[in-house]
Amino acid sequence: MTEPRDPTHISRDDGRIWRQQRSDRRQLLLRAAALGLIAAPRSASARGVTGPPASVRPPMQAATPAFSYPIGRANEMPGAGFSPRHGFAVENLSYLPGYWHAGEDWYATSGDTAGADVLAVAAGEVVFAGSDYPGRVVIVQHAADLFSMYGHLVVEVPVNEGERVARGDRLGSVMVRPDGYPNHLHIELRTFLTTPEVNGATPRYPFACGPDCLPGPGYWPIEAPESPAGVGWLNPTHVINRRIYPAGVVPPGAEVVATGTVASAPIWSAPEGTAGATRLGEVSLESGVRFPLRAIDAGAEAPPETSADTYHLWYRIVTPDGNLGWVQAAIPSSAETGSDGQPAIVELTLLPVV
Repeated sequence: MTEPRDPTHISRDDGRIWRQQRSDRRQLLLRAAALGLIAAPRSASARGVTGPPASVRPPMQAATPAFSYPIGRANEMPGAGFSPRHGFAVENLSYLPGYWHAGEDWYATSGDTAGADVLAVAAGEVVFAGSDYPGRVVIVQHAADLFSMYGHLVVEVPVNEGERVARGDRLGSVMVRPDGYPNHLHIELRTFLTTPEVNGATPRYPFACGPDCLPGPGYWPIEAPESPAGVGWLNPTHVINRRIYPAGVVPPGAEVVATGTVASAPIWSAPEGTAGATRLGEVSLESGVRFPLRAIDAGAEAPPETSADTYHLWYRIVTPDGNLGWVQAAIPSSAETGSDGQPAIVELTLLPVV
């Protein structure tokens, strides 16, 4: 009996026949084209098989960031047009003197913050959505020991407990406060959902939040023997920038963009204060100008020190003339201070393009 032919197999004779048929067909097409009956067949390069030359290929895309800032507006990058007016571990004299701030208060740099989108800083699971803080509170768990808490949201939040969210997903919007205090987003990064002495079964201090209060008090007494970092709160800006790229490696194609907060900034061979750092000159930071990003130097996630002076965020960029240098991306401001005279505000000069 003749074995059935394997339709996936091509013999040597089959190959010769196929190549001859292909050659004959091409000759017929060329003759037809010469007579004007059809268009001439295009070469492989004309069909785009080889792709565009390197000079016109699109730039390499950066790896997807794992973290980004917690606030924004539609069709804009997270953080664009906002900054932490009350930073982490600063005394907020305008609201609660005598206490360290346990997170960051983000405000619009111009106009009202109310209505701004509140965004997940990283992928995770919603573990709390509720409260009257004032306003709603959403808490997202990102790892066993990392939670983000978002306060002062409008009542109607678009997420539910148990729901998975991606980085940049909308969690709600900033509310109009009923107490007349300026509208803003309160964001915390912390190692706990509840911890006994802060917001668990036996709070050490009589905050209105009370026992087993997942949102937490939002502040920590200056008289306490430890700073907010000592009980599990983290500096949000430091966490976001230390973890923005997996393993802390800035990928090819990464960029930062100038916010326009300052017209220009010094550029250094290494972050100012580093042994051997020298000032190389000045770089223009006109709003919207982008710079290739080569490295990030962010401070400790749980710094024991207090005041906005403890913020440490530097980006190593490529300047328009092709030189490398470090620029300070988070600058403390004394426009508001604590009772100790230390700065309470942080101004962002550059934002990661995400």
